[in-house]
Amino acid sequence: MNATTKTTLDLAKTLAKSGFHIPAIEIHTPDGRTWNIATVPAGRGRHLDGHWGPRPGTLGGFRLFEIDRDTDAPNEHDAIDGDTWTADELVDYLRAVGQPKDTTSWDRKNDNHPTT
Repeated sequence: MNATTKTTLDLAKTLAKSGFHIPAIEIHTPDGRTWNIATVPAGRGRHLDGHWGPRPGTLGGFRLFEIDRDTDAPNEHDAIDGDTWTADELVDYLRAVGQPKDTTSWDRKNDNHPTT
C-alpha cells in the first residue's frame, strides 16, 4: 500500500467515525483508468425496467463505473452474476482488466494488434 492510499483510508475512517457517509470510492488502475465503486445496501437492486430502487431480499454489494477520460461520464460495468459485484469478484475483475497493455508491437498504421 502506498502512502497516498494509506492516508486516504485513514481519512475515510476518521470521517466515518465523525458520522459522515461514504457511498463510493474512486480508484485508479495500473493502466491509468479511473473507476468509481458505489456501495449498494441490502434491500436495493435493479428492477426489470433498469431503474434501481427497493428490492426486498437483495443482499447488496457494489456497482462499478469506468470514468470516460474525455467526457468524465460514467460507464457501468455490469456484475458477472446478479445486479451487484461482491468484493472478491470486483477485485478479481479490476486486476484482470486494469493492467497496462503491451502496445509496443502494434501495427498502428493498419490497426493490427498482436495476438499473443
